[in-house]
Amino acid sequence: MEAKKPAGVNRASILRRIPKAELHLHIEGAIPFRMQLELAKKGGRVRTASSLREKLRFRDFGGFIRAWFWLMSFVREEEFFEELAYEVLKDLNLQNVKYVEAFFSPGDFRVNGLSESGIAERLIRGKERAQKDFGIRCELIVDLVRNYGPEYGATLLGQMVPFLEKGIIGVGMGGSFEDLSSTDRYSTVFRKAKSLGFRLTAHAGEVAGADSVWAAVRKLGVERIGHGTRAYEDPSLVRYLKERRIPLEVCVTSNMKTGVWQSYRTHPIMRYFNEGLLVTVNSDDPTFFDTNITKEYARLVGSVGFEISDLEELSFNGIEASFMPEDSKELLRKSFERDWERLGNSWSK
Repeated sequence: MEAKKPAGVNRASILRRIPKAELHLHIEGAIPFRMQLELAKKGGRVRTASSLREKLRFRDFGGFIRAWFWLMSFVREEEFFEELAYEVLKDLNLQNVKYVEAFFSPGDFRVNGLSESGIAERLIRGKERAQKDFGIRCELIVDLVRNYGPEYGATLLGQMVPFLEKGIIGVGMGGSFEDLSSTDRYSTVFRKAKSLGFRLTAHAGEVAGADSVWAAVRKLGVERIGHGTRAYEDPSLVRYLKERRIPLEVCVTSNMKTGVWQSYRTHPIMRYFNEGLLVTVNSDDPTFFDTNITKEYARLVGSVGFEISDLEELSFNGIEASFMPEDSKELLRKSFERDWERLGNSWSK
């Protein structure tokens, strides 16, 4: 069927108005730039926006991690996280994001004297205020962070149990490396999390190869894969992911900015999509990477090679891959259908 573009609507407006769900967003990586600048000024390290941008410049994954911890060292109050959640969701609402599953990494702030439970409480308050004011729904996924070890992971998991289904729904695992031994060591923690009712995801196949994805699936029992960029290295893994409908939380600009991938045009997201994998679109750490989910959709069309008509399927994939209950998914699908109908369903370039 011939796609039609509604008169008087430009592409930027269309992309912003697409109904979206985002499943791989680190809330600390989404600190609005004005809040980043306030933090850095309080820390006494920078005075201008340009100097902050220069300080946060990086060329590879290691540089990104260093920039992350430099900025996070200035977060000294748990109250900050309430404002953070509210402001991040306020911005996402303007992009017609209706549902978010956001990672948070409370272990990163122990050195600052902040408590994990205090951070969780503040994030929950902020997201509840945002839902009341804007209608956007957000659930939280606690990042155990490989770097801190499984013993701390077990402790953190225990601290999050009181918040299960009261704002926190899942457990994830990021960090500055993806070695297989760390995955093995976390298997007990993930089994415990599953038994308690937490949903499971983990970063894999981002800086490490297909073996890291296999380990996340087999050792941790995850339901989704964060990134999965290098899954293509093992065709049997790609078939497995397709057959089991294991979603990929793909973050194209993130992969470019951290040096994981070198070209938008050759990024494997198109290959995964064409082969029928359950691919979702995400911004990861949008402020650090100078992106947001709307820009991600734009780059898929302008730089990767997707047709605008493909974006409808991608947007609905976010619902299917989410950890929402089925009745909530069905309600959100109806909302998305109404929005797509208003947009004219799909457009040619």
